[in-house]
Amino acid sequence: MDYLGVVKERAEGKDLSVLGGSVKFIAGDHIVFIDGVSGEISSNDNEATCTVTTDPDTMQAIMNGSSSPQAAFMTGKLKVSGDMSIALKVQSIIS
Repeated sequence: MDYLGVVKERAEGKDLSVLGGSVKFIAGDHIVFIDGVSGEISSNDNEATCTVTTDPDTMQAIMNGSSSPQAAFMTGKLKVSGDMSIALKVQSIIS
């Protein structure tokens, strides 16, 4: 799955500044970096205010709606480091 393309498509036209920082998703070898300040979405491995780490299968399940980020977090399949409030806001951007 092209996570970067999916996130860019879903975030199009949305105000990324509501995040209040940056978030980096890591799913195996895939990285999606969302900079809430500049509005840039890329595959850069930049330092982020919040980092969300999961495996590719869980990321795909979240992106296609067969699992929720909350369920993945509660079962330990999704880990968040840094500013948790950004992780909670990002769902409104990419859903």
